[in-house]
Amino acid sequence: MLVRASAGPAFAHRAMRTAPPSPSSSSRVARRHRACARAATASSPWMASMTMIRKSARIASPTCASPSRPRATPSPSTSPSHVSHALQTTEDTPVRDADAEKSFDWRACWYPVCFTSDVEADAPYQFTLLGEPLVFWRDSRGVMQCVADRCPHRLVPLSEGRVNEKGELECGYHGWTFTGEGACTSIPQIEPGVGLDTALKSSRSCVTAYHVREAQGMMWVYPTSKDKAPDVAALPELPLVPEYDNPECVCQDIFRDLPMDWGTLLENVMDVSHVPFTHHNSVGKRENATPVNLELTSAEGVTARGFEGEWKEGPRKGKYGTQYTEFKAPTLMRHTLRTPTFTTLTVVYAVPTTPGRCRLLARFPFIFKAALPRLIFGLYPQWFSHTNQNAILEDDQIFLHKQERLIEIDRTVHGKSYAQSCYMPTKADVYVSAFRKWTSQIANGGPAWPKGMSTALPPQETSREALLDRYHSHTKNCKSCATALANIGKARKILRVLTFVALAAATGAFARAAPMKMTIALAVASALCAIVREKLNALALKMRVGPYPPPRRPPSMMESAIEKARFAF
Repeated sequence: MLVRASAGPAFAHRAMRTAPPSPSSSSRVARRHRACARAATASSPWMASMTMIRKSARIASPTCASPSRPRATPSPSTSPSHVSHALQTTEDTPVRDADAEKSFDWRACWYPVCFTSDVEADAPYQFTLLGEPLVFWRDSRGVMQCVADRCPHRLVPLSEGRVNEKGELECGYHGWTFTGEGACTSIPQIEPGVGLDTALKSSRSCVTAYHVREAQGMMWVYPTSKDKAPDVAALPELPLVPEYDNPECVCQDIFRDLPMDWGTLLENVMDVSHVPFTHHNSVGKRENATPVNLELTSAEGVTARGFEGEWKEGPRKGKYGTQYTEFKAPTLMRHTLRTPTFTTLTVVYAVPTTPGRCRLLARFPFIFKAALPRLIFGLYPQWFSHTNQNAILEDDQIFLHKQERLIEIDRTVHGKSYAQSCYMPTKADVYVSAFRKWTSQIANGGPAWPKGMSTALPPQETSREALLDRYHSHTKNCKSCATALANIGKARKILRVLTFVALAAATGAFARAAPMKMTIALAVASALCAIVREKLNALALKMRVGPYPPPRRPPSMMESAIEKARFAF
């Protein structure tokens, strides 16, 4: 009875009325049950307001309960039995039996790696997918190739090498070279002849090769070797976004390597109810929060392909109409809003790299009927938009990193499932529940990591700076941001020179009794150069590490002082 009572206070109240009392029940348990009954039938304005306050405090973290909406005096349509039925949504998510009985193949899917604009034409690109290091490069024809990032000679990473004049990948250790099919074409340590031919023909000199495709400005890899999947035409379709190809579509993209598990990221972006609270003063407002009633619309419920759902009211208190959500397993989640004047999407690819880490590739396509918004949208510098988008990602990055470790402790130490650890009685958690059921009942509990790899989460980061790092997780691998950061550095050097030159000129003009206007103009120019240089320094700092605290709460006196000191230095 106590387990079933977790569906909510109303369910507990109904269970108390129908279940016979146990002779062995203690008075403490009885008092607890009476408290649950009082909570279920509370109707005073004070209790209603306290319920909403608790909701505001808890909904920011997926591990916390999200109470149901405040209730007025119970009526026949809002009786405890009726409310309990509405609250049991997360436990009633259907999973297709045929898919639950199969073993999901994590390596039989296409995964996005990066945006093609961030790939250098003449240098290797390293990426880890499902725990396997991979290396990508463009051959002499400009075609992207991919092999395992380990030389068969002495197992050093090939990504530390170079792309040679023939468009082949050359190992940086001993100069062995490889084609996009994984064949070794050169071993400099062996003289030409029978010995070299024999070594080159040996399967042990080869490296595992993988299929690569480029589509919609992204690079994709299929993590099954070409030997086992030789026909690329027979492989599944890429999980693309059809709206992206609309000629009226403009799009903002961003990627980031995150200190959290792939599943933690996906359930976070599926959770629409956290936006007004977690992202208050960035992309949300607490005052816009309303009860969220999500529904699965997939005819077969949760399947190996994923699921679909809708939020009929939609965000901003229904201002833009119904929001449609789709999870296309195992990496794609998208929200879609359509209005008479525009269509907007939030598209997230969550790519599992190693346990406790993932790569986010987010796209924000906008389809405008009018040409002017598209023109203005296209003029916005990508690197500048990335500073704002990174800030939004950081709104919940710290507590998500900590949340998944608490869930991991519950699972490994206390033997609890996700549903047992997290109390999710509302329809706002329908997508999260469906995703977790897909993971546990269809996807074998999570990604298929290499045999022998530890699947435990890495130790929790102890500093906020490590969790809010932008340089290593984004900037240095983003061509737009890396170029902007380099240009800002050059501009600051020039401004430093101009500052001192103008100051020296102002001093000299004053000493020579030059016209006061000239002296003042030179002094003002020196000050302006110094101010602009400091502004550029603050912008450069935003490309290296995110600020704290997030916009949803004002900083304490100490936090404010530390933040000012950070910008000063």
